[in-house]
Amino acid sequence: SCKEPYQKIGSGCYFISDERVSGNAAFASCRDPGAYLANFETLEEAMSMTLFIQKKKTGNHYYVGGRNINRYRQNGDWRWIKHGKATPMTYFAFAEGQPSGTAKNEEDCMFFYANNRYQFYDIECDNKGYYGGYICEK
Repeated sequence: SCKEPYQKIGSGCYFISDERVSGNAAFASCRDPGAYLANFETLEEAMSMTLFIQKKKTGNHYYVGGRNINRYRQNGDWRWIKHGKATPMTYFAFAEGQPSGTAKNEEDCMFFYANNRYQFYDIECDNKGYYGGYICEK
């Protein structure tokens, strides 16, 4: 079972914050001991969360623990970051046409994008126009 304020969504325990922050700030925002910006290692986990936040209808984007660690590679090298460990993504998580960042146009953070049915998009880690909530996991 999950301890408050964490709740069971799919197979994990998550805390969804509607405080609006940058992608960089989101990584530092999961302050509970053992907590980290959410990793969605399976498509099932991601889909459970997508359905959950669609029903919330807040209009907020939500940052997750995906990070591009090589912007010079075509489509980047996307990893789930958890306590300093970077695990390669095992499924292609992004919406059609994403990720769209390049070496010159850095979009190394990842969020559920409110304006397109909460699909995963890559985004600059410090873009004031795209501050959003964040999802912690533990």
